Amino acid sequence: MADTLISILINNYNYAQFLREAIDSTLCQSYPHVEVIVVDDGSTDGSRDLISSYGSKLTAVFKKNGGQASAFNAGVAASRGDILCFLDSDDYFHPNKIARIAEVYRNLDPTKPLMVHHLLRICRTDMQPDPEELFGTIHDNPLNLAEYARKYKFLVYAASPTTGFSINRRMADLLFPIPENIGTSADCFIVYGASLVGELHHISDVLGGYRIHGNNHWFSRWSRQKIGKGGWSVEFIETLDRYLTQKLKENQLPGRISYSDSMHCWEDMALDGRWTKLAWKIAKANAAQHDRHTWGYTENICKQLSKLALGPLLYRFMKKHYRRIRAIPLDAEDVSHFAPWRFYLPR
Repeated sequence: MADTLISILINNYNYAQFLREAIDSTLCQSYPHVEVIVVDDGSTDGSRDLISSYGSKLTAVFKKNGGQASAFNAGVAASRGDILCFLDSDDYFHPNKIARIAEVYRNLDPTKPLMVHHLLRICRTDMQPDPEELFGTIHDNPLNLAEYARKYKFLVYAASPTTGFSINRRMADLLFPIPENIGTSADCFIVYGASLVGELHHISDVLGGYRIHGNNHWFSRWSRQKIGKGGWSVEFIETLDRYLTQKLKENQLPGRISYSDSMHCWEDMALDGRWTKLAWKIAKANAAQHDRHTWGYTENICKQLSKLALGPLLYRFMKKHYRRIRAIPLDAEDVSHFAPWRFYLPR
């Protein structure tokens, strides 16, 4: 394992202004056994000339524009490493990133499908990174959400964004290729899929920078989710449901993934004004699951509906129903946008 080849996969589309810093951050790693693969997804802003200027220092994959998922697929197909690290072209790695990732994998079982993820430091355009602004998810190790998905019909995003996660070859063989009919948020297929079929391991190290510059599709979608709007199209949700359900079947795992049948869609329903159907779903879920995790989602949605007549009535009804546990801290705890999010498995 000391000389394990690690592949770094950079996906790029029209981010020439950030791309050089991303590439340079991979070429100055303290770990020596690295291959750098840059997939350009049909850029028109000079990115390809910049990539070509590195010559044999990296492997360039030039393709027609097909979206982030197709870029991920092309990068994985071109890679040779036993460990794959992903990097968005508007982000960057710290110099010790790959050495630290290699160290972590040396202490894990390579026969298992594995994902390792770490925290990122937020860097705003034209500003120095703020040491206090960290981005990522914290959880107990190892984490697998197959049972969670069986019970709740969907999953939480229990890892860092693209630049903060890596997978071993065993995991890549189980997950790829991913569907290419979606444009952005392709990392959801990797993280959710890994959560079902393998182990997630979190490390508290800050090993890279996540740049906010106004065009971050992932960050914009993640922020909307935190305030109750997923920003996902119907096609995206249906594709993700099918993909994850297929992964369950391929790995002989029970259950079916359905975003629309899960608690995760409640906030979208509230924003759409589907009050009657939402009330029915909340009551049905609480009757069936009767646990603190479901109550946490119920309390959150009732608070969001507090300005409407239905919200307080629904909240009082559910609170009375849950009188025996209402004083117990909730399992799903929301925190600041710019602090690591802690995920607790329901008990």
